[in-house]
Amino acid sequence: MNSPEWKQGLIGSLSAVVFGAVQPVYAITIGGMISAFFLQNHDEMKARIRTYALIFSSLTVVSIIVNLIQHYNFAYMGERLTRRIRLRMLEKILTFEAAWFDQEQNSSGVLSSRLSNEASLVKSLVANRVSLLVQTSSAVIIAMIMGLVIAWKLALVMIAVQPLTILCFYIRKVLLSSISTNFVKAQHQSTQIAVEAVYNHRVVTSFGSVGKVLQIFDEAQEEPRKKTTKKSWFAGIGMGSALCLTYMSWALDFWYGGKLVESGQITSGDVFKTFFILVSTGRVIAEAGSMTSDLAKGATAVASVFEVLDRQSLIEGPCQVN
Repeated sequence: MNSPEWKQGLIGSLSAVVFGAVQPVYAITIGGMISAFFLQNHDEMKARIRTYALIFSSLTVVSIIVNLIQHYNFAYMGERLTRRIRLRMLEKILTFEAAWFDQEQNSSGVLSSRLSNEASLVKSLVANRVSLLVQTSSAVIIAMIMGLVIAWKLALVMIAVQPLTILCFYIRKVLLSSISTNFVKAQHQSTQIAVEAVYNHRVVTSFGSVGKVLQIFDEAQEEPRKKTTKKSWFAGIGMGSALCLTYMSWALDFWYGGKLVESGQITSGDVFKTFFILVSTGRVIAEAGSMTSDLAKGATAVASVFEVLDRQSLIEGPCQVN
């Protein structure tokens, strides 16, 4: 359904690939900047620092331009897709028999919500998530190639422990984003009670039920409060363990890198470059992995959309929408 915008998709994907390469280049420049301070020759140190400063400035310009091109093209694709989906869904819905609309899940409010929300979720899946996946894939491939070229022995060790680092970043991000879920549920239920009380305030006041309403309002938050307290303990233990494993893997990387430097196989600058490249890549992968719930929502929305588009009406003579 997005095939008419293939040019925008191609340009956006190429821009995402280029922007994905920015992170490894930034990481290798950081490592090179640190290694420059180990040089004995002051003039050579100044020359390298000047070069790295110019690289940082270039990355700034490239990031701005590439980001604009990437997000513009994917947003263009998403908006066109949203319009196309909504038009086709409405055209299909208007051809269905009257009995279909009598079902509770096909009321006018639900259908309006589906036209609004599900099309937007599909747009988010195509525009934002595809962009992120292409960008992440580019960053991972380029970073691993760079790491293997600079110091392949150290890179192999870091790649071997990379799943552990990714898992740690993923756990921390997921725990931080999910710890407030019960608070949100409590707030939603409490808000619903408050809205109904305010909407029917004459009845509440007439029957002297203000105290009862406040009691119900407080009880609605009690169970989520207990669950969240328990979940906070698990979150604290999980985040502490994740940080512990992260630092232990970093210790292993630096220890093995020090052994390679001591034996003269690589330089200290190569250690810093490889470390920053692959550690930053682990963070990028974890951030992409934390979007799995959003991808699941988008996939559910796609299934719901095509459930409507693929349904055949039980009556003949479909209506046409101009």
